[in-house]
Amino acid sequence: MGWVEAERSKVSMTVMNFTFTNDVVRDETIQPWRLWRAKPDKIRTQFQVGTETVTAVITDRQWWSWTLSGGLRTNGGDPSSNHGHGPGDVLVETPMLISSLTLQAVERTTFLSRSAYRVTAQPARLDPGAPELVLHGLGVGADRYELLVDAEVGVLLRAQAELGGEAFRVVEVDEFGFNETSPDEHLFTPESLALVDH
Repeated sequence: MGWVEAERSKVSMTVMNFTFTNDVVRDETIQPWRLWRAKPDKIRTQFQVGTETVTAVITDRQWWSWTLSGGLRTNGGDPSSNHGHGPGDVLVETPMLISSLTLQAVERTTFLSRSAYRVTAQPARLDPGAPELVLHGLGVGADRYELLVDAEVGVLLRAQAELGGEAFRVVEVDEFGFNETSPDEHLFTPESLALVDH
């Protein structure tokens, strides 16, 4: 069972990036991200690009996106134009990771009061021409990953990318829900973007 199997799902998470100078954390960047999904093909996402918040609604092949500087945009249903879901998409699209990682150890744990598996992994040796896009969300260039995988639904609850024993990217769920009824019946409509509080 995967994240997309739920009738209605939501996740709120934080992406932390660390920059090191002489083994000291010089900078920590935090990016909030929120995602709602409803079967069969509805998505709402909210994430930061630079200093701006992007809010998008995606239904089947059509998307609408709103930013303060750009206003409302849409692809008008053009299937050749798609919209990203934000920096935490790797958390809910876990099947993509299987061919990109070599799993090393698995143990049971809990996270956010949920049963989980702690998995350590290394980047798999891919063909020289293979894209690194899958590992981009986890942290490209890591020599080790520590992952917490929800035992019930298989989504990542936390991913830590490390290089030489130092974490440089952490993607962590703050809040999530499965099969919940949204109090906002217009959550997945383009009209709701006009009500976004920026």
